[in-house]
Order: sequence, then C-alpha cells, then structure tokens
Amino acid sequence: MESPLLVLGASIVLAFIGAHILKRAGIPQTLGFMLAGIVLSLTGLLTQEWVQSLRIFVALALGLIGYNIGHELKSEKIKGRTKKLAVIVVFEATAAFALVSVLTYIITAEWHWAVLFGSVASATAPAATADVVWECDCEGPVTSSLMFVLAADDVAAVILTNAAISYALWVYSPTTTDLMSALLTPVLKILGSAAIGIVFGLLFLIPVNREADRGRLLELELGMVLLLIGVVQLFEFSDIFAAMVFGFVVGRYIDEDKEQVPVMLEKIMSPVVMVFFVLVGARMAHLLTTATTLVLILVTAALYLGGRTLAKYVGTRAGATLVGDMPAVRKYLGTCLLCQAGVALGLSFIIEEQFVTLGGRAAEIGGLVLGVVAVSTMVLELIGPLAVKHSLKAANELPDTEETLFLPHEIVLYDLPQEHHNVDRTLDTPDDRAGGLNTRDD
Repeated sequence: MESPLLVLGASIVLAFIGAHILKRAGIPQTLGFMLAGIVLSLTGLLTQEWVQSLRIFVALALGLIGYNIGHELKSEKIKGRTKKLAVIVVFEATAAFALVSVLTYIITAEWHWAVLFGSVASATAPAATADVVWECDCEGPVTSSLMFVLAADDVAAVILTNAAISYALWVYSPTTTDLMSALLTPVLKILGSAAIGIVFGLLFLIPVNREADRGRLLELELGMVLLLIGVVQLFEFSDIFAAMVFGFVVGRYIDEDKEQVPVMLEKIMSPVVMVFFVLVGARMAHLLTTATTLVLILVTAALYLGGRTLAKYVGTRAGATLVGDMPAVRKYLGTCLLCQAGVALGLSFIIEEQFVTLGGRAAEIGGLVLGVVAVSTMVLELIGPLAVKHSLKAANELPDTEETLFLPHEIVLYDLPQEHHNVDRTLDTPDDRAGGLNTRDD
C-alpha cells in the first residue's frame, strides 16, 4: 500500500500542474484540481480507501472556507439595504431549493431524496464572481448587492442542507427517531454551532485586538479554527456553520486597522483546500465507472443546472421587486449568481458521508448528489464568470475599456477571497503577493 506522503505529494503536485495548464488556457483552476483527482483515481494511486482515509482534509477545508465566508459578511456599501438584500437571499435561495427539488424528484421519485439536491442548489461560489468584479473594476448598486448576497447564500445553503439531511434520515429510518426530534435536530445543531462559533470568536478577539501585527497570531488563529472544528465534530454539529459564525464575529468586531486575514493564512489554506478538490475528483471518477451511473448523473445534472439557473434569476427578481429595490438590481443581480464550487461540493461531500454508510438506496443517492454537484461545478465555473461580466456590463457598472473576452485567470482556493487594493470590494481577490502560481481556488 502506498504511503500517505506519496499520495498527498502526488495529489498536490499533479493538482498544481493541472491548475497551471488550465490557468494558461483561461480556465478556472478548480477544474485542474478536480481533474488531478480523476487522473490519480484512474491510475489507481488515489483509491477509494485513500479517499476515506484523507477525509480529514474535507473537514479542514470546510472549516477554513467557512471562516473566510464569515469574515466577509459585512460591507460598508450596503448600510441601510441589509434588510432588502436579506429578503432577496431568502427568495432566490428558497426558489433554487424548491425548483431543483421538484425537478430531481423526477429522478429520485421520493421527496426526502429530492430535497437533498435542492438544499445544495441554493449555494453560490463567490470567488469566480468576485474575480470579474476586481478584474474589470466594477462599481455600482448591483456590484455592492452582489457581495452580500454571495456570502449570505452559503449560510442559507448550510442551514437548508442540515434540515434536508435530518428529514431524509428520518424518512429513511423512521424507527431511529420520531418526527419531532427530526424537526428539532437541525435547529439545535445550527444553534449549537452558532454558540460555539460566537464563543471562539470572542475569545480570539482578546489577543488579536491587543496585538498590533495580526500576523504574529497566525499560529493561534489557525489553531483556533482547527480546535473549533474538533469541538464541533465532538457534538456532531455543523463545522462549516460554526466556522462561518466564528469568522463573522472576528471580522465584525476586530479593530479597523487590523489586516483582515493574514496573507500567510491564505497560503496555508491553499494546499489543504487543493487536496479537498482532488478528493472530490477522485470520488467523481469512481462514480463514473459504469455507463448506467454516468447517464444517471448527466441527466440529473441537466435538471439540476436548468432548475438552479432559472430559480436564481426568477427568485432574485421576485425578491428585489417585492422590496422595491432599484431596477438594475432586479434585472441583473440574478444572472450574477450562477457560479458554484467549494461550499456546494463540501455540502455534497457531507451528504454522501452521511448516507453511504447506510448502504442500499441511501448510498446510491449520496453518491449521486456528489456526482451531480461535481459535474455541475465544472459547467458553472466555465459559464458563470462570463454571465457575471455580461450582466454588470448591461447594468453599466463595467468601466468603458477595450472590449475583451473575459476568462477567469485567477481563482482562489477558498470560496471568499479577501480585500483587493484601493476599491471597496468585499469579495476582492488579493494580489499574488508571494509570486508564482496563485493556487487559491473557488
């Protein structure tokens, strides 16, 4: 059996090479990481046993992703509009959940399985979207609204997924729990996750606001994230939601003169989340080994993509119209919400992990969810950024520059990149400050 270091080393190196090649072709690096996993799986180096053994990277990646999402749940440019934007998020996230659930019911024939697809569909990946914003110097009401909605979308997705998992488990094994417990379980898990995240955030604020150079607390910051994940898993709560709350508390109450997230923390995150995407690719390769499974995944993915795209646009427009938001937001915000990657893949990994151990139909559906979301991510990461640029240009928030075809050239490893220079863009991607290939992902 191969050594863990051999498998990890091969995963990171091949992912780096794949990302470098695709980056030169103008294709998001996320796909390069996933393709590396597919290659390693087909060659027999990254077996399904190794995927199971390395699942700790899934929890670590989700914790780090969630921490960054929480950091970005605020923007100076949306003061006074938060309630309106919250309504928009509820409408478009609920619409995606409902329509995708209805469409995937055609395949699953059972509602408790269909809602699993619907819950993941509500998530949106901000990094590729934000890449367009800073690359093209976009500013305006649609752009500022977009920053908040992208982050809040993922919070809604985590809540919906926890509820969908509890419901599906209750329907599939009703003898293990009663209906009331099934309904209360996701609520208690979310509240418990939030409480732990708040406590960790308040504790970390004590040293971080006393230290002039936040970078000196890098080890403590990373350790707090890891400890948080461990404590949350001990209680079987939602690790990604707890990390979001932790990041929100720190980002909201940290002194304004402090660096938001140290550059070194970004660099440490990169290989962790890179391995996560490699594992997704390896698992996807295993799911596509038979023609029957391949057809099922592709058909379900087509329904998922069509339903999610329509629901995001219609839901956003309906919510913006209800709250009386400006015409540009009503018309163009929805088409800026197509991208999907890290959080959605992480949630689908959680779903598969929950149901694969049950065997039978549950294991089949768990694998199907992961396969569908992985295929959809590959498609959406290609067309999503182009849709964002077209929408912002139509909204007159794209500066008049020489017309060029936008292709995302720099996608970060975590779902929410940090602040860029000069312009107030909540989700801006940082410069490639360390030089070389920017192995941050969406």
